[in-house]
Amino acid sequence: MCDETPNSFIGIGGESSFLRRATVRVELLVVAWDGVSPDTIAKLMGEGTLPVLRDLLGGFSVRSIRSTVPPVTANAWTSFHLGVNPGKHGILDFLHRHPGMPPRVVSSRDFPYPTFWEVLAEDLPVGVVGFPLGYPPRPLARGFWVPGFLAPKGAASFPPEALAIARREGYAFNPPMWFPGKRWVEDLKRNVRAKTAASLALAQRYKPLLLGIHYQETDTVQHFLWGSSEMEELFAAADAELGVLLEGLSPRAVLLLSDHGMGPLRWDFHLNTWLLREGLLILRRSPFTRLRRRLFDLGLCPRTFQGIGERVASFLGNLFRLPSLEALWHRADFGTRVFLSYRDVDWERSTVYPFGAMGTLSLNRGAEKAVDRLLERLLELRAPDGERAVEKVFTRTELYWGERVHLLPDLFFLTRRMEILPVSSSLFLYHRPFSSPSVPGNHRMEGFLATNAALEVYENMPIWEIASAILAYFNKPAPGYMDVPSP
Repeated sequence: MCDETPNSFIGIGGESSFLRRATVRVELLVVAWDGVSPDTIAKLMGEGTLPVLRDLLGGFSVRSIRSTVPPVTANAWTSFHLGVNPGKHGILDFLHRHPGMPPRVVSSRDFPYPTFWEVLAEDLPVGVVGFPLGYPPRPLARGFWVPGFLAPKGAASFPPEALAIARREGYAFNPPMWFPGKRWVEDLKRNVRAKTAASLALAQRYKPLLLGIHYQETDTVQHFLWGSSEMEELFAAADAELGVLLEGLSPRAVLLLSDHGMGPLRWDFHLNTWLLREGLLILRRSPFTRLRRRLFDLGLCPRTFQGIGERVASFLGNLFRLPSLEALWHRADFGTRVFLSYRDVDWERSTVYPFGAMGTLSLNRGAEKAVDRLLERLLELRAPDGERAVEKVFTRTELYWGERVHLLPDLFFLTRRMEILPVSSSLFLYHRPFSSPSVPGNHRMEGFLATNAALEVYENMPIWEIASAILAYFNKPAPGYMDVPSP
């Protein structure tokens, strides 16, 4: 364990009141604010919205960390948990997709290696609260694991009684679904407070030396309320709860981080529609497919009806609490019966398919000759403002390496300043390649990292290297499978 005593509370002055009143002593507290850019942290600190974080850091700087490509929660946090790049774990989205097969939700069962939490739990008590891809909970030699974002309603914890402790404090796996109005933001803040209370109760019971807590709510609020005063309210609440954690846990050192950043959107780029218009996705010749294609060309598609449904929903209150009408089409088989969907695609005759996370493309067998043509068309693509839409295109081996790299899509692309969101879905959501965005905010490549600990971190560090830095803090060597910083 690190013998150097870091200046844990520079800027607060003298012995911290947090330290004097603590009932539990944590060696390293890891707090994850999902989806937060370093620019957002700097802005909110400068405006006085994050006083606890400002005082905690004192003279320590906020760094950028490099997320995965694409910067999606599932693959980014998997890389963090395992300490490996996506080429070694093969997870690139919340769903495993393959033509002709129903999508399957990924989970911790898909992890090919132990997490760094498990590695450390061999030597010291560890606590994990709320992290994505934390279901089912990984059994720890010492400590507890409570799953979080996207865990199913009936999910358990390790040990089983840990979840009961968390539930008594109001803990919920997932943020409340988006719904217009002030109540939604209040529900988000209530979730943040409940997660903090649950973490303190669990720490009191299990006495972890390493405790990790993940707040999905910081990501969720930015997606739907980017740039709003309500977004700042949520961050102020998260900062206040950081103060509660410091007071209750008196950590020797603190690490705050995110999995990716967030910023404003200008357009959605409907990848399915573009591939269809370019002749790269070919439809079946059945009468029903032809009918759905005609309706699609006339503009009868899910995104058209989504706007109508959301306007109606704003008057119906809790009777219609869905994130969007688009979610309804995905949940019901009705959507694929009425609208053009992947059921209508002739996969044998199609060149490429956009299965997976935003900005990824997989080539069909025998379609390798089409790569140059596809790259040329992507880089020539113009957004509605006449400027180039796509900034960079990569092959999978340009980005990643490892025994599961062959499971990843063939091509990855990033849009201009990531202000354009590539949208791929089992439904053809809109009849034109570009539309106004369905949400005002979405992901960016740069996450943030802030720490007062003697951690071996550096600017623009890949998210998967943080695991080995945490192990090194506790004088634990990284397992051979981990991707570690170059000497």
